[in-house]
Amino acid sequence: MKNILLTLIILTLISCNQLTKEVESSFSTIGIKLDSLNKIEENKIEKHFNEINSKRIKKYDGENSAMIYYSAIKHNRIVDSLILKLKSIGEKDLEKKKLVEQFEYAKTDLRNKLNTITEFNTKAEIDSLLKPSKDLEILPNFAIISEFQSGKLNSTKSAELLLKKLNDKTKSEKELNKN
Repeated sequence: MKNILLTLIILTLISCNQLTKEVESSFSTIGIKLDSLNKIEENKIEKHFNEINSKRIKKYDGENSAMIYYSAIKHNRIVDSLILKLKSIGEKDLEKKKLVEQFEYAKTDLRNKLNTITEFNTKAEIDSLLKPSKDLEILPNFAIISEFQSGKLNSTKSAELLLKKLNDKTKSEKELNKN
């Protein structure tokens, strides 16, 4: 009887370990896909930024486009750095908590910067994309990394939203000046 129970426990542990590896693999795949999507979005914001600044625009619009573009790029580089640090520390809870706090601070800072541009009424959309995450530090590292990559994508989407609206505004102003 003991041997049967022991065999069942061992089989259960083996299957749990296999399931854990599959979950980790799924999160890694999601993270890779999110990173690829982010690169596409970064190309979009660069295109909008270059298009906006390739024409004669108001100084205010140029300053806003630069602030949006460089803030999003800076945020994403900070998150990349946090991901590398997270990979190097292992599952140390205190250090993991500090990295999550830095991520939340960077996200809040970006949200506040982007929300200074009020002419497009995008505050609700930006706030929903860059909302605070709850209890990230209790997740395993692979899940936190995936969440960080999702945060990068959301920051780039927020910047793309604003730059697209700003680009459309400068296009219509240019067309009005022609007439």
